[in-house]
Amino acid sequence: MKESIGNAMLFYIIITFVIIMIIFFVGSLSYSKASKVKNKIIEEIEKEGEIPYNSTASDAYHAYDRAEPQIQAWLDGTDGNNHGIGYRKNVNNMKNITLCDDCNDGSCELVSRGADYQYCVYRFNTCNKNQTSNCGYYYKVTAYMFFDIPIIGELIQLPVSGETIIFHEINS
Repeated sequence: MKESIGNAMLFYIIITFVIIMIIFFVGSLSYSKASKVKNKIIEEIEKEGEIPYNSTASDAYHAYDRAEPQIQAWLDGTDGNNHGIGYRKNVNNMKNITLCDDCNDGSCELVSRGADYQYCVYRFNTCNKNQTSNCGYYYKVTAYMFFDIPIIGELIQLPVSGETIIFHEINS
């Protein structure tokens, strides 16, 4: 009888260890996907936000608007390079209304309201009213890692954030 109790305890320890390892594995996959989405969005915004010598600061101001079709095509898998990354789409026409917070203090602006996928892009202005040099815009991107566990489902979502470089307005 003593051996059967000892074997049952060992079995419970092994099951607990396997469950913990599965949680770490699923977590690392979710983080990897969210980080990849965040990095691609930042890369596309920085590519579109490069200001040529003869352009204005409004080119950097609309960098996300120009990058959004490339981001959408990459996430959908219609860019010809992949079959879609499998990132979570918005459902029921929510379009990031409940996911992304508005900047109530006026320091930033949510520019990804109409996105088909669950990520947030905010545009920040670095210019103060009294400051005329070193003015520009930068973007903050937040993608989410989701744990799709059948019972708890959408209860666990953790943000993964990053920022672009500052696109300076050149006054000369």
